[in-house]
Amino acid sequence: MPPALIMWVHLLAAIAWIGGMLFQWLVLNPVLEKVGPEPEAEQVRIRVGERFRTVRWIALITLLGTGVFNLIHEGNSARLDSVWGVYLSVKLLLVAAAMGLSAVNDFMLIPASTGSISSRSSLKEGMEGIILLLALAIVWVAVYMSSA
Repeated sequence: MPPALIMWVHLLAAIAWIGGMLFQWLVLNPVLEKVGPEPEAEQVRIRVGERFRTVRWIALITLLGTGVFNLIHEGNSARLDSVWGVYLSVKLLLVAAAMGLSAVNDFMLIPASTGSISSRSSLKEGMEGIILLLALAIVWVAVYMSSA
């Protein structure tokens, strides 16, 4: 496959991942908070979260695969031994943190949490906020790398 096509797929996956998180954070959660803690609103939040979890993991796995391809395509470039390579290392560290926190949030923390629905939602929103900040930091580093 041409490297440009792989980069395009990589960018689409990033758009789906980050766009979905921004939608939940900036649109869905505020609307549902105005509705109140009614069971229907919480059911909508849960169903959207479950649906987005599937999209999120497809996007993350796609990002991982296309990212590895892009890294291999870069090969033994002199850029890896430069400041660009340092930024790549920072980006990879942020990616590992975001994926790890996503896994903890989706598969360990939320299913195992006990207590009221509102405390689980608060915990989930807090973790998703941290993951969103990591994702935005990844994009910032990627933009900086493209100009370096």
